[in-house]
Amino acid sequence: MGLSNKQFDSILEKYDNIRLENHYIQLKRQEDVSKKAPAYSECEDSIRSFRMKKMQAQLNGDTETFALLTDQENLLKDKRDQILKEAGFAADYLLPIYVCTKCKDTGFLPESRQKCSCFMEAQTRLLFEQSGIYDLIQKQNFDTLSFEFFDEKESQHYAQALNISRNFIKNFDIDYQNLIFYGNVGTGKTFLSCCIAKALMEKGCSVTYCSADKLFKNLVDLRFVDDKSSYFSFMEDVNQCDLLIIDDLGAEAITDRARADLFTCLNNRDLLRKATLISTNLTLDELNRRYSERIFSRLSSRYTFCKFEGRDIRMLKKMQENRK
Repeated sequence: MGLSNKQFDSILEKYDNIRLENHYIQLKRQEDVSKKAPAYSECEDSIRSFRMKKMQAQLNGDTETFALLTDQENLLKDKRDQILKEAGFAADYLLPIYVCTKCKDTGFLPESRQKCSCFMEAQTRLLFEQSGIYDLIQKQNFDTLSFEFFDEKESQHYAQALNISRNFIKNFDIDYQNLIFYGNVGTGKTFLSCCIAKALMEKGCSVTYCSADKLFKNLVDLRFVDDKSSYFSFMEDVNQCDLLIIDDLGAEAITDRARADLFTCLNNRDLLRKATLISTNLTLDELNRRYSERIFSRLSSRYTFCKFEGRDIRMLKKMQENRK
């Protein structure tokens, strides 16, 4: 779960760029020191010579010579550091440059080969950026969740939906499941979808968010272009992401092609056991009539239906703002 091969490679490429950039900086610093303090390079050459001699002495088992060479090498190092200081350079000016000293800008800890914390941060950042929902989840998440505009009955309904959503997140790694949020306009379906998306991405899961209209339009537009790379890339995102969110199903122009694409999408993800969350303003009867019995049967057998009821919260908020 988490990164696709394409996403993984893009993070490694950023590490490559960081190391390359810092390598050029280091070469430039070495050039600066050579020009301003030529004696520094002479000391470095002598230190390298002593190291070779020490290796030979160690191989020969000559501990006395090894100790003598070590003392001479340390004296040269002190002299080299003094030359650098007198030339106006910091003591660490020529040391290797790393953004992350723990993994030395490789993304992986040297001993365990586990992902470094900087890699995990880059992974989370990439998942958020590529989710298609980044701007929405800045305002719509569990931290901003409020029951302010719900009456008592509406609060009870929304609390049930909230409980289903939290369990979906809690069991996401161990239990394959899908959700359908359905109900009236403005009852919090998209908001709760954003809450789920943000929580899962913070756990390192990949999320792709698409309105139904955009999903079907992209499938048609990209399918028939000469360069198929964009189409295959989009299909990889749709099929391989840990969670696909299809928002506002039913708002798109429905055609036989759209129905076929929807079934293929749902079927592919089901075969891969990849979770899907669908939100719609349609009733169950409208879903059945609009998308055919075959699709509705797939939804009924593979999805948990969660009904949203109540007044239009967006409208209530707007009315409150207008009264101010």
